[in-house]
Amino acid sequence: MRTPIDASGFPGATVALLNSGAPFVMADLYTITLNGGSVYRFTGHQTALTFNGNTWAKGPVVSRGPISHKTGTAVSTLAVTIAANATDLINGTPILPFIANKGFDGASFKLERAFLPNWQSPITGTLIDFAGYVTSIKNISRASAELTVSSGMIRLNVNMGPDLYQAPCLNVLFSPACTLLKATYAVTGAVTGTPTASAFNTNLTKADGYFSQGVILFTSGANNGIQRAVRSYVNASGAMTMTFPLPAAPAATDTFTAWPGCDHSLATCKAKFLADNSVNFRGQPFIPVPETAI
Repeated sequence: MRTPIDASGFPGATVALLNSGAPFVMADLYTITLNGGSVYRFTGHQTALTFNGNTWAKGPVVSRGPISHKTGTAVSTLAVTIAANATDLINGTPILPFIANKGFDGASFKLERAFLPNWQSPITGTLIDFAGYVTSIKNISRASAELTVSSGMIRLNVNMGPDLYQAPCLNVLFSPACTLLKATYAVTGAVTGTPTASAFNTNLTKADGYFSQGVILFTSGANNGIQRAVRSYVNASGAMTMTFPLPAAPAATDTFTAWPGCDHSLATCKAKFLADNSVNFRGQPFIPVPETAI
């Protein structure tokens, strides 16, 4: 006697399909969300598949290793290989150079299994097989790249010790403890001049250093949805230098949103932002340095 499929985690129509005893087919669906929020969907099937208003395109060949799930706080991982050619693009850039230039850094990755009665029928339902974050990229060649996707448990590996006595502020800029609202300080702009992947001029006019250690998020062009930390900003020509190169050199007129940086000093906390925020400063700048002890 055939044991019915447990309905837990499945849409009703999918349960009915699996319990019917009739033949069915399956396909892998891959959803990649870049750190700036842009979403890309690919399928391992021969043609594009659509479900719940989302379409998984036939793009690069995505293959994966076996899935293992662990109990407790152990981090599960999934090995993924992306094979592509020059016509497989993200934001107009070939996907393999995009990956090589850190375009997938911090990206989230979701693998779903789609169930269909046959390839001519619509998808009956999907089940999430694995979800996590891209934590390692290796063996990038002209033909493929190997990714390691780690489950959300990887976030628990971050050291979260008690406060330390130190001169710089312990807060992260725009965090709840900082209290400053990120939206208040968002500045829109555009690239100018002859840009490279690491440095470019802009139409911004803020004072020197205003965006240094800040963040820039591109909203158009080849880097749409990509964000980077800003190493330095100079008022002359609004010049910005990235901490890490962008996946592709931006074009003049590409648009972006930028947020200021903070060096976590008390002076910056008092003077840089719209209001003196030193009441929320969590550093101890007046503690004598160790060299003063005898």
